[in-house]
Amino acid sequence: MHKYIINHQCVFNEQQNELRNLSNSLVIKMTAMRANCLRFMIEHAERGIIDRQALTNELWGERGKFVNDANLTQMIYLIRKDLKAIGISDLLVTVPRRGIQVNSGIAIEKVEITHHRTPPHASVAKPGAIALGLLFVIAAFFYLI
Repeated sequence: MHKYIINHQCVFNEQQNELRNLSNSLVIKMTAMRANCLRFMIEHAERGIIDRQALTNELWGERGKFVNDANLTQMIYLIRKDLKAIGISDLLVTVPRRGIQVNSGIAIEKVEITHHRTPPHASVAKPGAIALGLLFVIAAFFYLI
């Protein structure tokens, strides 16, 4: 999974399906489908024009044959609306009757998401274990009285 820093002002986190403005921490949650669509367009930006059919196939798979073109148009509209709310208004360019193009004038930096794991030797006490230990100490105290 990756994060994409768009125009040095916004982070698109594909794992969390969200756009985050870096200057004011505004967060826009996206549906998984919209996030997948934006990810696909960003990852295939070097192709130039992204064919509408390729986008439909990516999003709906085999069901794409039965999906109305208006569904894709609506999805792209909603992505543009999300991007505009976060401060980016010209990332996606429509190429009439051909597809979508990612604006090459806007910088997009791909960043790997790293997962921080607890080292195997470290242990974290669970609330139930603490309560059980406390109960044991109280019981031992009353036993000794």
